[in-house]
Amino acid sequence: MPLPQRMDSRRGFTLIELLVVIAIIAILIGLLLPAVQKVREAAARMRCQNNLKQLVLGCHNYQDSFSALPPGWATNQLTAPNPGWTWGSLTLPFIEQAALFQQLNPLPTSNMPTAAAQPLLQQSLSVHTCPSDSGQRLNVAYANYAKSNYIINRQVAGPNAAGRPVALSIQTIADGSSNTILLGERDYTFNTGAIWCGIINSSGSFEGRAGRGMNQRMAANGPPPVNFASDGDCRRLGFASLHTGGCNFALADGSVRFIRQNIEANPAESWCTFPPPAAPASFLFQNLMNPSDGFPLVGDF
Repeated sequence: MPLPQRMDSRRGFTLIELLVVIAIIAILIGLLLPAVQKVREAAARMRCQNNLKQLVLGCHNYQDSFSALPPGWATNQLTAPNPGWTWGSLTLPFIEQAALFQQLNPLPTSNMPTAAAQPLLQQSLSVHTCPSDSGQRLNVAYANYAKSNYIINRQVAGPNAAGRPVALSIQTIADGSSNTILLGERDYTFNTGAIWCGIINSSGSFEGRAGRGMNQRMAANGPPPVNFASDGDCRRLGFASLHTGGCNFALADGSVRFIRQNIEANPAESWCTFPPPAAPASFLFQNLMNPSDGFPLVGDF
């Protein structure tokens, strides 16, 4: 009697079935990646806001010790050291960087760093770095000092146009601390970023201005070339970030807000001019920057 033939129950994929499976997987990945990117950006934006919260609280603690907010550029009534230390240097003890502050010894503010201090000035501080900014650790636009993504409102912190101190206290902001920007962002991918130490002859290294609005790009892709700090393009003084649709800001009352880039800004205001001319009440960005224009804030921000 002949043996029955063995029936093999295993069956492989046909080429068409395999292509269909690959196509489905590709579609799922395509749907999943934007969601993952959104989650990662949301997390980065929150970390950036946390950095600003620590920095603005550092400014408040500085005021507790010195009865005024930290100066944007440390000067005195008789001299205006140029270059000089900035708010980022002077707030180091209040953001858990007391050891670095003591090594640099920026007070009195006339103390300029020696060559031996160069490694200290190149020390990257996570609280000064936005996680969304993929730029370099050192800022080639500002003497290769350590990058910062955060800048101060010079109309609050000074110095004035003559280089003299005008740093206000929270209590002396005429328009109210909850209506006035103190700190904001500038990226180092499409713009020049900043540095936390100062010690360079460029106010763009520490301050931000409203100008014609935020997120005005300076380059198609970065990091920016060295001459962006001195080529006359005053967009380097603006606020900018890599967050979608706006920038994070810390108000003088200590709160942190994400402000949309389509906020009403004066289209006639140049970033080059300080102090900026008085702006009409209809420009909310200028109203938030000016600590004493007397205008109520009209509109959502």
